[in-house]
Amino acid sequence: MSLHLTSVLTSYSAASLCGLTAGLYGAFKQRSPGKFFLLSAVNSGIAAATFFSIREYIVGPALALTLPGKQYRLSRHRLIHGDGGPTHDEPPLSWADIRTSRLLDSGISGAFAGGILNTWKRGRRGLVPGLATGALVCFLLQWTSNEFDIVRIHYLSQNSIVQNQHTAPSVGDAATSSLKIPRPSIPDLGVVDPVEVDSLTDRLLSMFGRRVSDDEYLKRLKVQRDSHLRRIAELEEERKKI
Repeated sequence: MSLHLTSVLTSYSAASLCGLTAGLYGAFKQRSPGKFFLLSAVNSGIAAATFFSIREYIVGPALALTLPGKQYRLSRHRLIHGDGGPTHDEPPLSWADIRTSRLLDSGISGAFAGGILNTWKRGRRGLVPGLATGALVCFLLQWTSNEFDIVRIHYLSQNSIVQNQHTAPSVGDAATSSLKIPRPSIPDLGVVDPVEVDSLTDRLLSMFGRRVSDDEYLKRLKVQRDSHLRRIAELEEERKKI
């Protein structure tokens, strides 16, 4: 799944979540939950679509092509080679890299989105409050997301260690006993020739990225799996040193 398609799905999820929350609030206050749901979902969808469009298509590529730093080198690599490009030269990431990932991108994009939307709603007097509020909110949300990523990596690494401790290596596994993190295998899926039918969903999704074959998608998954396993191993080693 491409990064842009992920942003689109995130926008839909944010709109649905905000609409559901507003609908429940309206039902609790007995104030027409359907109206609350619709207005909140539309407003949240517009805000999320504006933010992700600015970040993924304008701010993110601009920062990746102009600024130094490890995370921007990785972004340049993805812009040039795509998600399935070679990653053997990818530098290791530290906890600080993950904690600060895309903070600047989200802050700038949030400022632009907040300024545009608040100016559209309140006129010129809403520009500065929209810039400040959008930058602060999006910065904090991105920081929270990064912290959840760190917690998830800790959880995965601890599970890997526990699995290794409970798995006794056999004689045939002596050559691979030095590996600290298991590499799960991807099952060999049978090749099936599906009937190509361009549904309405396929046509809508094609607006945000090209359709890839099963083999190409499987190759990308393997590359991402290897990258995540290397990252977990590097972060675990750094954690032991600390």
